[in-house]
Amino acid sequence: MERFIVASLLLLASAAAVEARMVPGAAAVVDTPRNTSGARVLIGEDACQRTCNQVRFKAVCRGLTKAPGVSTPQQLLLASIRAASEKAADARAKVEAYAARTHPTGPMASILDDCRKGYDDAVQSLEEARQVAEAQGARDQSLNRKASDALTSTGDCDNGFEDFPDVPSPFAAMQKSVFRHVDSVLGIAVAIQEAEAAHPAAAVRAPHLH
Repeated sequence: MERFIVASLLLLASAAAVEARMVPGAAAVVDTPRNTSGARVLIGEDACQRTCNQVRFKAVCRGLTKAPGVSTPQQLLLASIRAASEKAADARAKVEAYAARTHPTGPMASILDDCRKGYDDAVQSLEEARQVAEAQGARDQSLNRKASDALTSTGDCDNGFEDFPDVPSPFAAMQKSVFRHVDSVLGIAVAIQEAEAAHPAAAVRAPHLH
């Protein structure tokens, strides 16, 4: 259904462009598509790439633009939330597997508890962020708070190892990957908000042929 809607929007945009070319001197501007909260959104690869150009971890964001069904910044945001949640959940599972394999005691046992809780909290915050994004779009400021909470929670595992600098982390690469994906959620949300603020919705009707 989502792909059908996107295809329909692209068809309408194409038809409007053709109509504009048929009227000499007319610069036709049509209403852009709207997200679930009623805000207009840009569509196409350029819009997603412009969004990625504004986030900290551009490679992560650009990878998400290639995911199936991603053709608007809003869809890019949802894809980033899904990817970050999957990364956090996978990290939680790896922590659990490590604990089952090594039966840690002392500082490592305490650190792993921090990691478990941090990744659990991150997954929960990202789920809440997804619900906000689907219901209200990126402009709802509670989305930023949920993404920020998730980002803070992903740091709990790092903080645990920092408290015990003599204990090496077996999760360094994993922690970095989770952080980059969660940080990208917040970055994409902010980029969309700034784009909408810079270009407030204003309906301009295209000329009609008679």
